[in-house]
Amino acid sequence: MTDAELTALATILLVAVGAAQVIILSGQRQQQRLDWAETYRRRWTELQGDWGTIVFLGRRAKDYYQIAHHNKLKELRVALLSTDDDVASSWAHASVRNVCGMLSDLCSRVLQGHIKVEEIYPIFGTELLRQGAPLRTLLDGRSEHLRCYGSLGPTDQEMKHDHLRSEITTWLVCHDGIRRRCLMMIDLLWAEAARLEDLPPYELIMAADAKSSSGHLNRARISDEVQRLGGWGSWRRSRLLAKFLRHAEWRQFPWTRGLSKKKMNKLSEEWTQRYVKI
Repeated sequence: MTDAELTALATILLVAVGAAQVIILSGQRQQQRLDWAETYRRRWTELQGDWGTIVFLGRRAKDYYQIAHHNKLKELRVALLSTDDDVASSWAHASVRNVCGMLSDLCSRVLQGHIKVEEIYPIFGTELLRQGAPLRTLLDGRSEHLRCYGSLGPTDQEMKHDHLRSEITTWLVCHDGIRRRCLMMIDLLWAEAARLEDLPPYELIMAADAKSSSGHLNRARISDEVQRLGGWGSWRRSRLLAKFLRHAEWRQFPWTRGLSKKKMNKLSEEWTQRYVKI
């Protein structure tokens, strides 16, 4: 072989080796993402009791819609009545630390590009989103709508429930990074649910209407957090994730991502005709 042929052969071999390494590394990253997804699946299953406690805390004391077993609800109401306003309620704090800590950790993984939203969405799906209002109540600290007691005023149980909810909200405010990333995780999961049309149309419509005024704030918040975690080199990922949130907003132009008002109104009418009469 001539020197030119040897050089060409060596170049081909180097390209082949490089391509093989890229394929291997890509497969390893994919496997690591699957391993992380399975880890979070197990953690979420283990935290179902704590999740039931959070839904209980984020709703009224006697709300009908709960996810905890009725025996668990009895235990929670007994624990609620036995709380002392001068001492922090460890059982409530433990549930919030466990669930919000896990969601915050998961959000960090997503924002750093270690795992994709569509890979972890099946773990939580609509199970978390349909009960997202109680969690948002704790995270946002906006529980005024729950303080409707009538002319007789709140009962002892309702007063203790409100005080405990305020206590949990204060804890989350003091751990603002966890609180902030939990809100972003809910936004990301909601965007994926909107993309897949997994939620009832009227819920997607109400959320899209609300995001008409808050959508840009949510996108800015997630962009800032990505750059805070990954530095300025993560600007591309910050733009992609911010753009991903637009799946849950009204579409601005026909060729852009987002919800179509015409399609949503049609789906809402079909949903009403199909289920309201049941």
